[in-house]
Amino acid sequence: MAKINDIFRSASSESDVRKALDLLHEREDSLMFKLDSPVKNSKDLNRDLDCLGGFRGDLDMKLIVAQNIQNTMLSSAVSTAERLSAMIRALEMEKARVEATLVVIEQVAELKACIAGLIGSMGAPQDWEAAAGYLMRAADIPEEVIRGDFSLAVEPSMEMPEPPWTTIRRARKSLCTIFLREFNATVEQVDGIKIARFFKLFPIIGEDEVGLDAYARYVCQGMTEAAGSALKMPHRDRGGMFHAKALTKLFEHIVQIIDSHSGLIERHYGSGKVIKVIERLQAEVDIQGGIILDMWSDEKAAASTMAHIKSYAFTFLLKSMMPAQKGLGLVLRGRGPNEVGLDLDVKKVEGLFAEMSAMMKSWSPYKRFIASKCKGVLSQDTLSLPRVLHQCNLQTKISETLIEPYKTTATFLFRKSVEKAFEIDTAPSNLSLSKPCKGSPPFILQVVDDLIEVVVSITMAVGRVLESDFIGIIHRRMEESYPKPLVQDRFPAEDRIISFMVLINTLDMAKEYLDRIIRSKVSSVTQRTDMAGPFLQTLKDPFPFDRDAELVTNTLQSLNSGVSAKATELMNDGIRALLDEVLWPRIRPILINSFQDAHYDVLEEELLDEEEEDGETVQRVSVRFESEWLALTRPTEAYHDAENICNFEAFAQADYTFREPFAWLKEILVIASMDDHEWDELISGQSGQGIDWLLSDEDMAKARNIARK
Repeated sequence: MAKINDIFRSASSESDVRKALDLLHEREDSLMFKLDSPVKNSKDLNRDLDCLGGFRGDLDMKLIVAQNIQNTMLSSAVSTAERLSAMIRALEMEKARVEATLVVIEQVAELKACIAGLIGSMGAPQDWEAAAGYLMRAADIPEEVIRGDFSLAVEPSMEMPEPPWTTIRRARKSLCTIFLREFNATVEQVDGIKIARFFKLFPIIGEDEVGLDAYARYVCQGMTEAAGSALKMPHRDRGGMFHAKALTKLFEHIVQIIDSHSGLIERHYGSGKVIKVIERLQAEVDIQGGIILDMWSDEKAAASTMAHIKSYAFTFLLKSMMPAQKGLGLVLRGRGPNEVGLDLDVKKVEGLFAEMSAMMKSWSPYKRFIASKCKGVLSQDTLSLPRVLHQCNLQTKISETLIEPYKTTATFLFRKSVEKAFEIDTAPSNLSLSKPCKGSPPFILQVVDDLIEVVVSITMAVGRVLESDFIGIIHRRMEESYPKPLVQDRFPAEDRIISFMVLINTLDMAKEYLDRIIRSKVSSVTQRTDMAGPFLQTLKDPFPFDRDAELVTNTLQSLNSGVSAKATELMNDGIRALLDEVLWPRIRPILINSFQDAHYDVLEEELLDEEEEDGETVQRVSVRFESEWLALTRPTEAYHDAENICNFEAFAQADYTFREPFAWLKEILVIASMDDHEWDELISGQSGQGIDWLLSDEDMAKARNIARK
């Protein structure tokens, strides 16, 4: 149609108009044909519609018949089904009521039998186990049955006129009183079998708390008597470490009690009930332990000793840190060990410290044991300090009486050991640069591992003492004995060099010992476990609570790294000073005197013009170098052979400035000492593969010319 419209719009002649009209006629004929087609097929359509109308009538009739069937036949069946369902529900309800009634009757009968058996057992037979059993059976009967109208109507009798719940309550109270009286009587008789017999009856009658309280009093009584008898010992019979031994025995007694009785308690009272006894025991331990600590503090005058320790001046350490006065020798100084500190008895302090250490060593495993007993109740993977220890008075008492004085005393003794070591650390006799010094290491090195087994605060104090006093005094003495010649162009005095080298060796050995002590905590555990963190796992044994092991680990590592860093820095400065002031001034003249008449820096072309060179010069160079070099190195043969002494790698492990020149010199000597066939192989590339030469090809040719000349 759109095409016809376009033709009409663009028609410009009669032929175009006629063409458009023809198209319109064709379009009209097509539409008329489509409209006539349905009319031609209307007969078939009407016939189908008539058939559908007939089917509709048949369906209506059948629907009416179905409704009549439903109303006449199925309605009665539905009503019958409803009546049957109601009757079934009524029967089920009656059955449930009958069953409930039977249960109540059985329970009331059980209640009647229990009360009768309970009264009978508490009579003349006095069968306490049977009475407790009847009371436990009565406890299983629901409370609503016991207090119900049926039991109230059935149970009271001429012999027992009271309600059943009153009879049970009075019987439980009476049995509890009887059991408690008998338990206390057996405790006085020290009859272990009867004690266990009556202790097992309390949970049966539902009096767990009474039984646990009575049992706790029983075990506390024995512990108190043992502790009291130990403290009443005459002074002449006490001996050394009396108070530490008394406190240790107290803890051991408590551990033995808990370990031996916890099985009985948990078997009859249930898991976790031992905590009740532990709390009662800990309250008694607070009293007895406090008495021991107070007695120790008073008899040992701990407060006065702590005041003297805090006021100690460490005069020798302070003087050693000051610059040396004129007139004093530059060798290692020594003073008598009794010139300083006469106002404080160090042996008394050491004894006091030993007692504090012993008491704290007994307190630590005791805490771990109590925490392990509480861990099963708390179901925790890692130990944590239980409430019974966290809130106990003994914890506070130990912190005030032992821990703080322990820290102070440990720091004092360690610093005093350092002071004493420097006082008696004199230069060994007959020490020279030409032969070794035999004997044990200086005493100052042996004090490093005296007090290393302390915890975080003491470890930090030890680190401060090592860094400030130990390394500080060595630094001062190195400044005093610095190997500087008194006269220009002369060598330093031998005693100054010896003192300086001994101080460097002291630093090196102290650093090595400290590192070995800390690493020794790792090696034994590494052999029996393959965990990722063996060091932390090692410290889990003495420090099992929370993150204590990690804290101690970090503190020990900080101690090692801090002291090692300061010692290494001072050692590097000392070695550099020895090279600049001692070694190089001796090597420089040897090289100058030996090669003053030699010309070894020649090219291959110049070598042909010097074939007539006198061999006397070459011989004179080698002789001078050999004699002077042997004069320098032969005294050291007592230590090592010449090859090890001359090997720069033995003392140039760090990145020192002289390492590269020594490497150049070593390669020059290697090339100069090669045979001709070795040199040819090196030039052709068949030898020396895998070696990183510092010399260039030109330098290697110059070095080879030394041998050729």
